[in-house]
Amino acid sequence: MIDSRKRLFSLTILLACFIACSTLGIAQVLTPQDSVRKFVQEFYDWYGIISHKNSKIAPDVRAITEKAKMFSPKLIVALKEDYEASSKHPEEIVGLDWDPFLCSQELEDRYQVGDIKKQGKNYLIELYGVSGGKRNPEPNVIAEVAQIGTQWIFVNFRSPHGGDMQSDLKKLKQIRNKSHK
Repeated sequence: MIDSRKRLFSLTILLACFIACSTLGIAQVLTPQDSVRKFVQEFYDWYGIISHKNSKIAPDVRAITEKAKMFSPKLIVALKEDYEASSKHPEEIVGLDWDPFLCSQELEDRYQVGDIKKQGKNYLIELYGVSGGKRNPEPNVIAEVAQIGTQWIFVNFRSPHGGDMQSDLKKLKQIRNKSHK
């Protein structure tokens, strides 16, 4: 009788542990949309904080330096070329004259992920500025994100009014190459 109670107790404990462990495992699995939402929101939470700080290093330069793994190599190379050209010609605008990750010169209090759409293998994530507790009626920027293995990376940033950073950087480089030969 005692042996059967011990066995029943042991089985009950074992079953409870199994259920608890399997429930925790299920809760930790994120859908691709939830995962990409988390990736983008965490970046913009961080970026919003550093953008509000006075620093000798611009927030966009700091982002591609400190968070380089979050961006495609192609995007980093294009941005570095743009920064270098701008630093060589400070008296004129030869590169981006807006924040590349916000598609704006204006800074909001914070940024919030909105709709997420799958486009081919990538995701387009709308980001809305929030100031004074009110969310902008339209997105400030649309981040394009790709998954490489298990890692998400930013591959482009689009304006909600058309155009995108990769195309803008390419055009600016072509203009610089023609005018600064």
